[in-house]
Parts: sequence; C-alpha cells; structure tokens
Amino acid sequence: MSYLGFPRLNFAGTFQADVATANNLAPYFDNDLFEPRFQRRMALPDPNGLWNPRGSGALRLTDVRVTSVCRPDGRVLTKSSADPVVGGWIADDDRRPNGKFVDLDPQNQMVSEIYGLRLRVLDAKGRELLRGDFAPAAMEDVWVRATLPSGRGDPSATYQSVLTGVQWAEELASPLLRTMREATHGDTLSVKLNVDGVEDGVERWLDSLTFGRVVGAIGPHAEGEPRHLVAGRRLRKSGDSGPLHHAPCRVDEDTRTVFVDLGNSIRATSRGGPLESVGPLRLAALDEDGVRHDLGPLEGMDEDFYPRLAGIATVGLTAAQAESVRERRLAVVDASGDEPTVVLAENEEATFLRADGGVFRIYPEAPHDTAGTFVHATRYGRPAAGVRIALDTGSLPAALRTPEAVTTGEDGRARVTLTGTDPGNPRRVIDGIVAEVGYGLADKPKEPEGRLSIRLFTHHRTPERPTWVRDVQPVLQQYANLYPAMTDVFDLGHYGHVAGHAVYITKTLLAPRESPLHMPVTRDLSPGKRDTIVKWLATEPAPPILEIDSVDDLRAALQQALLVEHATIPPYLAALLSVKPGHNTEIAGIIRSVVLEEMQHMAQVGNLLNAVGGTPQIGRPGPLPVYPGRLPGPVLPDVKVRLRRLSLEHVKNVFMAIELPDHPVVDGKPFKGAVISPEDVKVSRKGELLAADDKAVRTLEGWFEKAEYRPQTIGWFYNQIARAVIRLDRGGKLFTGDPARQVSWPGAPGVLFRVEDRRSALLAIHQIIEQGEGSPHDINGNGVADPGEFGHYYRFQEIVEGRRLIRNAKGAWVFEGEPVPFDPEGVYPTADDPDTYELPSGSVARRDSEQCDESYTRALTSLNRVFNGHPEEMDDAVGLMYQMQVQAKKLLGIKVPDGGDTVVGPSFQSPGVHF
Repeated sequence: MSYLGFPRLNFAGTFQADVATANNLAPYFDNDLFEPRFQRRMALPDPNGLWNPRGSGALRLTDVRVTSVCRPDGRVLTKSSADPVVGGWIADDDRRPNGKFVDLDPQNQMVSEIYGLRLRVLDAKGRELLRGDFAPAAMEDVWVRATLPSGRGDPSATYQSVLTGVQWAEELASPLLRTMREATHGDTLSVKLNVDGVEDGVERWLDSLTFGRVVGAIGPHAEGEPRHLVAGRRLRKSGDSGPLHHAPCRVDEDTRTVFVDLGNSIRATSRGGPLESVGPLRLAALDEDGVRHDLGPLEGMDEDFYPRLAGIATVGLTAAQAESVRERRLAVVDASGDEPTVVLAENEEATFLRADGGVFRIYPEAPHDTAGTFVHATRYGRPAAGVRIALDTGSLPAALRTPEAVTTGEDGRARVTLTGTDPGNPRRVIDGIVAEVGYGLADKPKEPEGRLSIRLFTHHRTPERPTWVRDVQPVLQQYANLYPAMTDVFDLGHYGHVAGHAVYITKTLLAPRESPLHMPVTRDLSPGKRDTIVKWLATEPAPPILEIDSVDDLRAALQQALLVEHATIPPYLAALLSVKPGHNTEIAGIIRSVVLEEMQHMAQVGNLLNAVGGTPQIGRPGPLPVYPGRLPGPVLPDVKVRLRRLSLEHVKNVFMAIELPDHPVVDGKPFKGAVISPEDVKVSRKGELLAADDKAVRTLEGWFEKAEYRPQTIGWFYNQIARAVIRLDRGGKLFTGDPARQVSWPGAPGVLFRVEDRRSALLAIHQIIEQGEGSPHDINGNGVADPGEFGHYYRFQEIVEGRRLIRNAKGAWVFEGEPVPFDPEGVYPTADDPDTYELPSGSVARRDSEQCDESYTRALTSLNRVFNGHPEEMDDAVGLMYQMQVQAKKLLGIKVPDGGDTVVGPSFQSPGVHF
C-alpha cells in the first residue's frame, strides 16, 4: 500500500517556491566580502543575488485542486457528484506559518528538503476533511523535463513522504476518504509530490516568478512500509537519450494490477506546459533472453492523464500474467512505430536499491554525531534478503566514517550508520564540510543506485560568556546578508533588534527542526553555534555587546575601529567632491578639515594595532564599509550612512548623527571639562612621544576607567579599547609590535602618535575621542576657544546653522560668528548612493565608475602596504588618493542613464567577489 495503488486521491495545481537565492553562491557567505548589491535581483551580466534574493523560503500551495479519486476497485471518479472531495483543494495550514524549502548546503543544492509543511484536504466548499504533517523529505529523481527558449533546461523532481498525525473530520461525506481512513495504518498517509515549471525569470520577468506546477497523489500507508520510497520495482530509462525518465512501479498481487508512476517521467512541451505525446505505451514482461511478452496497454493515458491521475498508469493482469511476472522483468514498450521499442525496463537482475531518507546533518558531539538510514533492496518487487550493498567510501573525508558494505536482512533492509568527528573549518566562511556516499550492489561497483548526502558541521565550543561582537554578530550577520527578507521584520545584524526579540528568537532556535517555527536560515546552524546564541540571549541583565578579555580581542576591536574611521571618509568625501569649484568654499574647508582628521584617526588606529602585534587589514580581501549601511563594528547601529551630495539636510541627519557628542558620566556627573593639557605632553614632528607628565598620564588612565558612556557610541567603543589597553598591559608585555611598522605623518592635523607603550596608546585614543566627539570647552585652559579645537559635530553644526560657533560676551557658546553660507546651486546634482553595478553594463557611466572604483581599490591596497611594513610608501598611497579624486570629479560630468538631470558620483566600491 502507498500512494501508488488504490484507493488514491489525485491532485494538481500551482505552488510557490519562494526560495531565497543569495545563499546559493558560496562567496556570499563571507561577511567581509558581502555587498548590498548581492541582495538585488540579477541583471545579467551582473549576477547580484540571482533570481529571487528576497525570497522568504516559504512553500505555498496556492491553487491545488483534487482532480480525481480512484476507488479500491480502480474506478476513477472525476466529478464531485460522485465523491464530494473531487473539485476540493489541497491546501497548506491556516493555523501556522508556511512550510519551507531548505538546501543542505550552497555546495549541494540538489537535495533540497521540505520542512514544516502541513497539508489539508478541503472539499469544494472549503470545509476541512483532513490534515497531516508532511514528514521532512528531500528532493529525488531530478532531471531536465523541458527545454526553455534560451536552451536552458527546466528541471523536475519528486518528494515522497508520509503525512503524520493525520486528523480526520468527524463527518466524512467522501466515500473515498472513509475508505482510505479504514485502509491506512494508524495516523499516517502516503504522499507523493511531482514539482516542475518553477519560473525563475531569467529569460524574462513574469508575474509568475517563483510559481510552479505540483501534481501528486495521497494514499494509504501500511505498517512497516518505508516513508520515502515505494519498495517495489524500478523501471529505468533506456540510455541517456531515452524519451522517458525512470519510473517507480508496483505490482499489487491481490488485485493483479500493475501501477506505473510516470508522473516524473514524461517530458513537457514547455515550462510547466502539457506533456509530450508518448503513446501508445504497453507493458511487457521480459524473458532472460529479452523476449517480450505483452501484458496490455497502460490505461488512462489520455491528454489530461497527468493532472487527472497524477501521471499514474495501470495495467490489469490475468491470473496467468500475474504469476508470470513474479520472476520476470517488466518493461514499458512504445508501440507507436513499425517496430515496438523498449523505453523503460528493470535492470538485468530486476533489483532496486533506495535509502529511506538520504540527507543528514551531523555535528561532532553526542548525540548529534551519528545518523543513519535503512537501504531497502527488492528483487522482482519483493524484499530481497542477503543482498550485499557496497558504499563508496573512497572519497569520504577522514572525519566521516561508515561501513564499506552492509547486507540486507530477511526484510530486505540494511542499516547504514554514519559517524562524524570534527572536520575543522576548511571552508572558513561556510560551516563544516559536505560529502556524498554512493551506494549500489556490491557486485556492480560502477553502477551506483543512489547517494547519501551529508553535511558535517565544525565543532564549536560555547564560550563561558558569549558576546555580541565576538561570538553572535558574525553568525547572525551572515543570515541577515543572505536572507534579506527577514530584515524587513527585524535585522539579525542589529544588536538592539536581536536582543529585543530574544524570547521569540530563542523559541525559534529551540523549536524542532520539522517545525515551520524553526528559523529556516538556522538549518545552516550547528547545535554548537545555536547553543552559543541561546546562552548569549539568556545573559542577565542584558546580552553583553563587547568584552575585550584578551590581546586577540583587543586586536579584533582595533581592526573594527580602523573600519569605523575608514567608513566616515567616503560619505564626507562624496559631499566634498559634489561642491562645484569656487562655490561653498567655507563649507568645503570645514568638511576637508574633518576628512583629514578622520584619515589621521584611521592612521592612528593602524599604529595602535601594529603596536600590540596586530596586522592591519585595509582593503580586500578584508571587510570594507558599504553604502548605504551602518557603520562597521558595534557603534551607532541606528545611523544609516549614505553617499549623497552636499545639502544641509544630509549634514544634519548623517554627519552630525555620526559625530554626535556623548559626554560621559564621571563620578556621577556629566563630564565636559579637559582631561589632560597639551603642556603635559611633548611630541616630536614625527609623532614620537618625547615626554609626558606622569601625574597627567595617571589622571588620564583614571579618567578612562571612570568614564561611563552610553553603549554603542563611538566614545564608548574607544573607551572600552582604552580600558583593555590598561588592563592587558599590567605586566608591561602588551606592546610587542615592531616599532619599524609605525607610520609618521608630519603634516597631520593634531598628532599622529608613534605608539610604543601604554602612555602613547592612551594619548592617541584620547585624541581620537576629543577630535571626534569633542565638546566646545576650553581644552587648553587658556580661556580662549580655538575653532580648530572643536569636535567634528560642532564644525558640521556650523554648516547647518550657517554661522561660526563663538563665545559671546556672556561666555556662552553661540552660532553668531562669521557666516558660513550654503548655495544649493553650487553643488553638482549627483545621484544618491551611487552604485557602479546599477549603471548599465557597457555604458560610459559604468566604465568610468569602474575606473574610479579601481583607483579606490588601489589606494586601499597601497595603504595596506604602508601599515604592514612599508611606511616609506605613504607618498604612493597619497598619490593614488588624488588619482581617485580626479576620477571622481570626472564622473560629475556624466549623466546617469535614465536618471534625469542627476550625474554619476563616486560609489567607493571595491568588489571582493568576481565572476
């Protein structure tokens, strides 16, 4: 008994495979190389995020109708007057989220599984007749069913499973369903889905994108039957060019009926279109010498045979025929020509092997380190005992173990067990490894019958106290990148969003894998990483953001600080470059002064990182800021940084938001005074610390340890770094870097400290905070406010207010100084958030934008060399920066294609993924 028999319910219609496609490309798993364009739909020749990057992963049964029912006697009913379930619907659940399509791995997408699908059968009036949970199942028998106009193949596949926990309506008016309820074992039913014709929009954009065709059947399930296969016969195609694909076959000896499932065997005339004509087909029995004995025509194969009967044909046998096929091979014969041709047939031994489930996720820690399945063997459609099954372990990774061979028992089954140990992390950005194990008859090692697909995760130790920056954000950011549809609800890369949804996220992480409530993306998540996230979410009073407990932690924090400083430069430069020559000169001077200080801060962090033995990473293959987007690292998560032309609105909403001062609380009071006087420090022109007052340095240390900033501000971040420097240098062994790697910048605004010890490190950090978030106080204690001492926020505010910031006669700081005029006509109309890859391929705009990006990339590469042992090459890096600005200015004379009056602006992109 199974779907391949009588009684049976047949259905056909439309489903939606709203799969996310950005995760189909392995390079996109690298957070460092991910770009916003990878979340956009493909625009060939740019692959971007392929054909449906914002897919939800949902499987939806959108319009699936019951086309017929087959009674136990084989009679087919196609009208609701004969059985009220005919004309009804096969629907998904109305009480919980949709089921999900889930790939095993980006490097094995041929065994996609269905999780969390609950099927319901409704009558024509929408009344529920039954519901049951579709046990997770993997795609099988994938082949090319149709050829598209472009020549691409259009695939088809099957999903066979069981419905578990079946609940029937109290009153069943359908005779067929009453019969099926009595015939099936317990609360299970057998179900088969054939899926094809999913529109991917590659050839042309259609409203039917992500929708396809589903045709299938539901029947009784007998006790002891496998879930994911019919343990019967296998009719195999005749060579690679045969007109039909393999077909399951079953002989019901009680009713003397042969069932041939051609639902996934006949080519379609077009994507999701009618099947090709293949008739007439007849069933034959084959002698050992290949002589055919006709058994009769395959019945039911008219024009609507596929949707009406789910592609299942039958042949009734006489008693003598039924006896004769017990030890003979079966074949399907095309009788349309002068000479009948065998198009499907069992193999020479009439054997069939198939695993009852062949997709596994293994984690190298009990109880997740072992998985297994039963391989069923049949001969002439009956369980075959004593069959030796060989497993191809020759290419199996050392971390996976399975026996080289197993032998079936009296029930025709053999247990295959897989055990995994830690594979390490060979793919770096994708967890674990993938492997396949082929299996087949031991005496035919070159003829595999099937494959087991395995994903073996890397072992992950859950830290004693996980933090967002070190342990959680790198994992969840990957999912935020690859599944952007979820970002519309909450951003998995945003600390506040994740912490704010801690209860729900914990529930979804711990929900059973077969549940649709289980976050679909986390089927890529190992138990070890899942446990780390759950532990972090449960931390009281709040999940920790950043804790710098080791030198490695400090180096990682400084690398993120370097990125933060880098990230501010392109937005400021984009606005500066948009100013027309001879216009808005006061504003241009202010922005230029800030840009120079941000460059100095970036260089200062590079010196800090080198001083503690780190390796600064500037440019590819490391991470880069992306626009529009957040600042890197754990700072200002709610500020969206954009590339836009100069405007008062942009300066106010973005620049001032980045530089917003955060006065720390010291000894219970907001601190707004000076911490250390310039007279307490003597520095050479090259940035060497010549002298520093010991008492003043101790005061600075004490201030860092007392100062409490609001979490996730830039001042807070640098304060955490300063505290770590103090704590980790208690033994005086923190500063192990090569002094020759320190970079000097004699003309820098402020001082570019050569960092060689705790004193120079803390002075450098303090200067970054003071210049960035400095408040308008008398820093040097001389009673005179020097405009050059103002923090960036106040300099930008001068632009917005249109006046210089001065102290009035009463000593108050007011914007009543010299005018800082803004002329909107003195700004080029550059496009907002320029993106090279949104410009038409082959256009002049695209070409010149790519050249500008290339100059940007080379400048970063040059800077990387400067801070990694070649400080003498600073002039080359500066030259490349000027070259990039020349290229950027050239763009301002090129109109955006189809962009009206807007012109192209610099995108500051440096692609790390190339195709």
